[in-house]
Amino acid sequence: MKNHLVNDWMEVSLGSLIQKARPITYGVVQPGDHDPDGIPLIRGRDYSDGWRSIDDLFRVSPSVERAFARARLKTGDLVITIKGDVGTVAQVIPELDGANISQTNARLAIDDASALPRFVLHFLQSPLGKLEISKATQGGAQPSLVFGSISSFRLPRPPIAEQQRIVTILDAWDHSIDQTERLIVAKQRRFNATRVRLIEAHQSLGIGSNSWELAEFGDIAEELKQRNAAGHGPDRVMGVIKGEGLVPMRAHVMASDLRRYLVVPPQAIAYNPMRLNIGSIAASRYDEDVLVSPDYVVFRAREGRADPNFLRFLIGTKRWRDHLITVGSGSVRTRIYFDGLAEMVLRVPDVREQKRIGQILTAMEEDLKTTIEAASALRIQKRGLMQKLLTGEWRLDERFDPSPSPRQAHLGGVS
Repeated sequence: MKNHLVNDWMEVSLGSLIQKARPITYGVVQPGDHDPDGIPLIRGRDYSDGWRSIDDLFRVSPSVERAFARARLKTGDLVITIKGDVGTVAQVIPELDGANISQTNARLAIDDASALPRFVLHFLQSPLGKLEISKATQGGAQPSLVFGSISSFRLPRPPIAEQQRIVTILDAWDHSIDQTERLIVAKQRRFNATRVRLIEAHQSLGIGSNSWELAEFGDIAEELKQRNAAGHGPDRVMGVIKGEGLVPMRAHVMASDLRRYLVVPPQAIAYNPMRLNIGSIAASRYDEDVLVSPDYVVFRAREGRADPNFLRFLIGTKRWRDHLITVGSGSVRTRIYFDGLAEMVLRVPDVREQKRIGQILTAMEEDLKTTIEAASALRIQKRGLMQKLLTGEWRLDERFDPSPSPRQAHLGGVS
């Protein structure tokens, strides 16, 4: 790192930035039983994905806590996991002032005359910081960090004023990422609620006023058994990954002869019969035919009987899940072929209504996907910013105005 630092920056050890009166330490070893009136105890799980509510934290009795008073937290301190999932870092918020930590965490009380705690936080969360953590992590059944290793972490120390400017811009990115992730949660909830209202609410077979007609799944979907007669190559071979959909298959798991592989046309649906009951099923989003293993099952909406998007959103509904349990008897090793799906009884509207529902849910799904991609782009941008700003390759001098939006970080005030 040192070779990349600019003239007025220093490379220092993390230990040199720790308050002398509050050295690096761990906390409670044996917390005992939960005491509703006790002191909050911070564990890695409490901040690994943002701070949990203080009401959800484990609490230790005052008698236990007194033995570990040296590890009490103050607002602004940093905490880092030192065992298991090593290297997760967070800054203590005001609500947790006075809390303690468990033995699997360490407290870092930064001397703010030497460095801003949030500057150190951003460094430890950056690729540069993660590299320092990785180099110091001791292997074994439970990876761990020792205090001497933490103290030896090397990090840049620009002047305090420039640290503040760097913190301001990285905090702005964090705020944008947090807001975007909150929006993702809200959109996902809205999508789920709309899907229930437009599809699942009509599936109850006992509703007398339900205008949707009863139909077996085999009446609205048809199995496809076309083989790879066109001779498509390995670049067309896909596999279903739960949560990801149809994705390119790695070459080493393909057969050398692809002629028996099944063709999946655009919008058709494929699944592995051994993994259907855990949700490994996906519709093709490709504009051309792709291939899947001959062990898979492929089906599509029957023309004139079902809309492809509506059929896709039927998958995963409660009726669908209940039927898989019935067919598979709850066994994770059960193979469920198309014949097993074909006998499932559902309620479906006419095709015109199916198309309307499919269009609504598809539009909401695409909007959610766009927001997820935006969050991913922000995280990638922040990693790039960290690399540039924390090495001094990009400088934020006194001309930097912290008030504009994050995208202006690479405009005025950066040299």
